[in-house]
Amino acid sequence: MNSYDTVVICAELTELAPLVNRSWLQECLAHLSDACYSPSDPEKILPAPLKDLSGLRFYPMDLPEYPREVLAVQSGVGIVNAARTATVAIEVLGAKQIIYSGTAGGLAADSQVGEVIFGDTYVLHNVNATAFGYPPGQLPGMPSSYPANEKLVSAARSLLRPATDAEVVNAGSRERTRLNLTSWEAAGHKEEKKLPMEALGGILARCGTIATGDSFITDANVNEVRHAFPAALAAEMESAAAAQVAYLYGIPFLAVRCISDLCSPAGQEVYHGNAAVCGAVAAAATACLLHTL
Repeated sequence: MNSYDTVVICAELTELAPLVNRSWLQECLAHLSDACYSPSDPEKILPAPLKDLSGLRFYPMDLPEYPREVLAVQSGVGIVNAARTATVAIEVLGAKQIIYSGTAGGLAADSQVGEVIFGDTYVLHNVNATAFGYPPGQLPGMPSSYPANEKLVSAARSLLRPATDAEVVNAGSRERTRLNLTSWEAAGHKEEKKLPMEALGGILARCGTIATGDSFITDANVNEVRHAFPAALAAEMESAAAAQVAYLYGIPFLAVRCISDLCSPAGQEVYHGNAAVCGAVAAAATACLLHTL
């Protein structure tokens, strides 16, 4: 793999900061159990960008455990920003692999704030061409969903372990799993001081479908989205757009999301209370994923 062939995209600065500043990552993960934590302005701790391409600033990732060089960039919120950033990363920077890292709303009935979702399938929940015979989410000429890269999904699944009897949550028919850092520890990283990934041991995590659209999901529209996409575990505003770009270019893609809010009337309030910490959890899980490749 050539330098900078992997680009990690984040929508918000609170999702980018833990990838490019080790101290920020450690600080946020230290508040993992806090109900609400508001760190300082993330823009103040950003390093100098390595590249400025088409108005997008690409930063070096501060992840010494990962042996390759990776760049991270903030796209901004929404499907257009996501598609633009993925395209610039591929066309201008020459990225051969795209990862999205950040937060999402819990769409599944059993979602919990702080849970990690590795997307294995991506759908556009606000696309509706059903009048022309297409299923919900399918654009004419495009597939109805976009699968993540098999190698990346396999790497994500290697980070999961079944929940023990004491950890089992009432999850209906869905299997609940937790992050497993055995492979990370076996590589010798367990002995490193202040290893932020240690904070992830036992966090709920699973692979599944992520739904994307330019709207915030609340109780006003959550039932409609759940009915159209019953397998979706999380909802956000970027991943499926980037997945579509990766599909068109034929390059690997996967999104790592941490549930920061639940799709309810209080969702936005919960999001603001957990954004930085959940962004850090997603960043640490992304680092673990990259390590397994």
